[in-house]
Amino acid sequence: QIYNSELENEFDNFEDWLCIFPLHCGKANEEEDGNEDEHFVGKYKGSFYVYPTEEASTEPRVSQGVPRNRPIKVLVRVYIVKATNLSPADPNGKADPYVVVTVGQEQKDTKERYIPKQLNPVFGEVVELTVSFPMESELTVAIFDHDLVGSDDLIGETKIDLENRFYSKHRANCGVASQYDM
Repeated sequence: QIYNSELENEFDNFEDWLCIFPLHCGKANEEEDGNEDEHFVGKYKGSFYVYPTEEASTEPRVSQGVPRNRPIKVLVRVYIVKATNLSPADPNGKADPYVVVTVGQEQKDTKERYIPKQLNPVFGEVVELTVSFPMESELTVAIFDHDLVGSDDLIGETKIDLENRFYSKHRANCGVASQYDM
């Protein structure tokens, strides 16, 4: 099935098991006024369940699906098929796009295979990264414009929470052909 919007929209941000709660530090006093974003210090991922006493005594149901308390290494395979309607980044009204995929300290790019003068590039690339949950859970996919002189310009980027997808019952499994041809 092909979805016309982000998978996060289709599957409620993959928060069917893990929910994200923002963590804020407290105010020094009641008169202190300010934006909540200033007090943001991180996020908590988890779930809360409330059971009647008789149901809570049965161990397997309560702890079912709870991950172990140690890092989990996973292989992440990102299929970069195409981009559409990119913003022009060059004076000629076009762009020379390439993709940069980042998770934690690991980064892979297609800079050597940038696509010249194109706003709807077909990349046909696959990138593999080994990541460790929960430390490296945010995947960033960015598209840059290749420039021969000066630094490359960021056209746009998106961030994907891999940990939520991993623990979701949907698991975001997909079938992609083993060979990709334009």
